[in-house]
Amino acid sequence: MRKMTVFIIAAALVCVLAGLVCLAGCTDNSTPSAIADKFEDLAADGKFTSSGGKQGESAVYSFGKEITFNALALKERGSKITSFRVYADDEEQPFYGSDFIEGYHYGSFEPVTASFVRIEVTGSEGGWKLSGLEAYNISGTANDFRVMGYVTAQSVFEGGSLRREGADYNLNKATEVNYISGVYFDSKGELYYRLAGSGDKVTKDEEASIVPQGLNYLKSAVDEDVKVVVTVLGGQMDGLGENYSTEERHNLAMTGQAAQTLMENLLKLIERYELDGISFDYEYPSESKSFEVFTDYLKALDEKLPEGKLLTAAISEWQIGTATFVPENLNVLDSIEVMAYDMFDDRGNHSSFYNSCFKLLQSLQKKGIGLDKINLGLPFYSRPADADNFWGDYGAAAESMGRRENGTDFFGTYTDLDGNKGSQYNYLNGVGMIYDKTCYAIDCGAGGVMIWHVGTDYISADARKAEEYSLMGAIEKAVLSRTAQGQTA
Repeated sequence: MRKMTVFIIAAALVCVLAGLVCLAGCTDNSTPSAIADKFEDLAADGKFTSSGGKQGESAVYSFGKEITFNALALKERGSKITSFRVYADDEEQPFYGSDFIEGYHYGSFEPVTASFVRIEVTGSEGGWKLSGLEAYNISGTANDFRVMGYVTAQSVFEGGSLRREGADYNLNKATEVNYISGVYFDSKGELYYRLAGSGDKVTKDEEASIVPQGLNYLKSAVDEDVKVVVTVLGGQMDGLGENYSTEERHNLAMTGQAAQTLMENLLKLIERYELDGISFDYEYPSESKSFEVFTDYLKALDEKLPEGKLLTAAISEWQIGTATFVPENLNVLDSIEVMAYDMFDDRGNHSSFYNSCFKLLQSLQKKGIGLDKINLGLPFYSRPADADNFWGDYGAAAESMGRRENGTDFFGTYTDLDGNKGSQYNYLNGVGMIYDKTCYAIDCGAGGVMIWHVGTDYISADARKAEEYSLMGAIEKAVLSRTAQGQTA
């Protein structure tokens, strides 16, 4: 009996230790059940005939039969691969490629028929090893998928990027547009509106602001079936006449008489511009009381909104938990715009597939958030590898990049927000990555994607160039690729 007791204690200690190790660094790299339970892994009977090597060498996976597929899940042991290309059978041109595989990479493309694939590793930080490959033929997963594009007030005011010829091509790829940085509120619940010119100046005189012209232009530029919502902000602006922090302002404006005033003003705003809803971007409450005040206000506002009007909010994944945004309290929202960017990994990439798509959606699901509520954030901008305060527009760099490239030296020497000169490799999401993330979000059951922001996309009056470089166009193609009905396992 004593020996058995010792054995049980030892086994228990091993389990506890293993659990601690896993909590410290393990990540489940399984394909989500929303995909794996619905679609057959067409590569399940295949095998690697070679699976490792060094830069310039290839892995080969034989399916054992000819299959047709439009998605590959690749798994790497460790994280050495920095770029790769995939070829079907003996073809000389790759049908797919990307940058990092890491623990899990899900790539999507037009349907390919092959009996084997060759994964050429074109960049590697030492020897590499692939540990798994799955192949799927996905269809019929994009029912009612949302595409919310944030549109800044400045971009639709006169001279703004979305007033250029060809901008309607991008705007009308969205199912919802979210007008932001034009409407603000003070601690008493009164609304303020952005003034023209540089700086962050606001006024209570709505007609003297940039809002009427810009918002009316936006509504005229999008198709009738595109919903228009407005984000109202409680941030620090010149003209509010207050010395509160953003958190203090929200707490004051969302309690007592101020909450009623704010609610009445928002309902009038919806009626005045015939809006489809209201959104909030609250970055970031720090006290548990602030989260409670905000979610209580959302519930109260939702009860007063006219039927069919939307209520949404931009929230970071790390803000959701037991002492922050409690998952069940967020059910009041029609959608949650998750800011899946500025999430720097060890390489300095702020929006990689593994970190900002696969792991993020996995985390949200484990926290009890229904993915159908989630609009996965997609960045249309770059960040330097050292996280410097510089944001480069994708549209400026688009023509210098290949379809499967996500990093660029295009921005060269830049000036950050503080006026300092910098020069760093910038990471952004190119056409291929945006297509991959959109397809993955659709396939694993997310309700939509969110874009920050549409005005930084590639814009051209040349339809051929817009088709080639536009990220909004890549999202549309991804949705269409998953819309057609097909056979499932």
